[in-house]
Amino acid sequence: MKYMDQFVASFICLLAALKIPALAMKVTQPRLIIAERHNVTLECAYNITGDGQAEEFRITILKGKKKDNIEVCAASFNFTVNHFERTTELHCLGQPRKDGVSITFNGLNTSHSDWYICKVEKMHPPPYIEGFGTATWIFIRPDTTEMKPCHQFTQATLIVLVFAVISVLYIVLISCRHWPLGAAACILRMKEAVDMKCELIHNSDEPATATWTGQRWETGPSQDVEKEPRRTEQ
Repeated sequence: MKYMDQFVASFICLLAALKIPALAMKVTQPRLIIAERHNVTLECAYNITGDGQAEEFRITILKGKKKDNIEVCAASFNFTVNHFERTTELHCLGQPRKDGVSITFNGLNTSHSDWYICKVEKMHPPPYIEGFGTATWIFIRPDTTEMKPCHQFTQATLIVLVFAVISVLYIVLISCRHWPLGAAACILRMKEAVDMKCELIHNSDEPATATWTGQRWETGPSQDVEKEPRRTEQ
């Protein structure tokens, strides 16, 4: 008789357990969001089974893969709150509803394109449960107004550029070709001037002049000094 009572009690508990559904939370979110503006709204929906009315929740948005665990927005809320605003890594504005939360990110740019995961937690009343979404890829298109236009070479610009390069090369070639000859000529003229000075010093008793013929210096007696006539003996 004792064993019969235990069996009946166990059977009743089993029926009660089968009647009550398991406590679980399912979080859903879109797979892809393509945005052309800096403001992006992510919808995080959740569904709780096997529990009564929940009073307090916590929403967390994770950036990257689930293992990275980069938190970009987090806030606790209940159904009496119309909206909440947080400024952590990203500026986010949340609007709770009965079965989900809308998270709007402000000021996103192309560098923020990544995976974003919704994490929802039931905080009160107990028991505590949590659920993760399947991640949303948010792609921010480049803003054409921020892109600097590339300067294109026109045909006239290309012709002027080629002509300038050729002119510079021609000037450099001519300078390299004629500079050694100019330096040698200058040195030769200086040498001839020194030789002429030495000759004038050695023949100081006889006035002389130096004349540049266009190729070299030539010396000779002065033409301005008249020679004295010889005296004839009587």
